[in-house]
Amino acid sequence: MARRAPDALKEVIRDFRRDQITDTARRLFGERGTTDVSMDEIAAQAGVARSTVYVYFSNRDDLLRACVQSMYDRLEDTIALVVDDGTPPVERLRQLILGLLERIDESPDFFRLAMATQATAGAAGSAAVGGALMMIGLDMIRVLEELVVAGVAAGDFRGDIDPERAVVLVGQQIYGALSVRAGEPEPIPAEQAADEICRFVCSGLGQ
Repeated sequence: MARRAPDALKEVIRDFRRDQITDTARRLFGERGTTDVSMDEIAAQAGVARSTVYVYFSNRDDLLRACVQSMYDRLEDTIALVVDDGTPPVERLRQLILGLLERIDESPDFFRLAMATQATAGAAGSAAVGGALMMIGLDMIRVLEELVVAGVAAGDFRGDIDPERAVVLVGQQIYGALSVRAGEPEPIPAEQAADEICRFVCSGLGQ
């Protein structure tokens, strides 16, 4: 066991440095509103040598992909919390919206950049961003489908709802709300925003 301790410590240090570089890059990408930030500057801001950055990332697209993956991991953790644990579907929907708003509030500048990069065909990093955002979208579809079906079964939502169409419309509302919030200089508290969005969405789903 004693021999494994140094290896475990090295792994912790590697993870810390990688996260440090990723967090710095995400901040710089967001602040500049572009992925055109040099690896030299990212290394300097992260407090590491340029060669250290290349230990973890082969190029800037690889680093950008890690930034988006980090955002995806945070959002995935939020989505995973919305489980069918007996909580009413409407409250689970609110919890999902609140969690997403809170994650966006952590890096609104980078979220805006990710959306713009994905939407611009041929832009630097667009392929790297698009893949991760597609995975987020698939997770959202799965969770929303479960919520809609559970809401109909519980009598909270209309029985004549087409679940697939409902998921598309609800997803559009949530995506739009996140995009708008990311651009607001002084957004309202996340709890208040979640209540407003959830009420609006449920008014279309409700009996």
